[in-house]
Amino acid sequence: MTKPKPIIGISGNERPHAKFPDILWSYTPSGYVKGVQNAGGLPLVIPVSEPDFAASYVSMIDKLILTGGQNVDPVFYGEEKNTSDDDFYLARDLFEFALVEETIKQKKPIFSVCRGTQLMNIALGGTLNQDIEHHWQDEPSDYLSQNMLVKTGTALEKIYGTSTSINSFHHQSIRRLADNLEVIAYDPVDDTVEAVVSTNPDITFLGVQWHPELLLESRTEDQRLFEYVVKEL
Repeated sequence: MTKPKPIIGISGNERPHAKFPDILWSYTPSGYVKGVQNAGGLPLVIPVSEPDFAASYVSMIDKLILTGGQNVDPVFYGEEKNTSDDDFYLARDLFEFALVEETIKQKKPIFSVCRGTQLMNIALGGTLNQDIEHHWQDEPSDYLSQNMLVKTGTALEKIYGTSTSINSFHHQSIRRLADNLEVIAYDPVDDTVEAVVSTNPDITFLGVQWHPELLLESRTEDQRLFEYVVKEL
């Protein structure tokens, strides 16, 4: 009998249609879907919904991926908005915080990318730098614009080694790290946090700041990261 594929929930985003702003589109970048499928998982895109729906969605999946996108409203870490990029979506924030709470409650693993990593840090009690420089590249999405150092003995070190290069599309970053998190990768130039893991045995979590879903076609390491998430995390 064929073993069932693990179901990987992928948090979706919601944006107005470019030509019809009164129509909202639910979506996720296809790299997440392909990365999960190539790794032997079954992707399930979870649309932005009411927080009360979170428990039902989490009960349907084996693991959760929190994706990139808008800024997380700083009200959730006790600050006012102080950023040049006024891209916020409160409904998504509220729903994804509910997803995190339920996923932890149901003891299922979480993997996060960019905004998702920032949101997870906030959910666990951390804060963000609201506006940083030199981490938003103008080059194509598969261009490796930043260097990264990786802690030895970690899952990332097995995939990327102790030093690698990454793409970079974020103007916010972790400032105060949540108590239950540990930094396992960082930018050697300015110490920007690039990856974290949970140190709480009751929370299985890996978060990265770069976008591996945009690098699947250009190098094997990022697909191996998805394989780790689907099969081992």
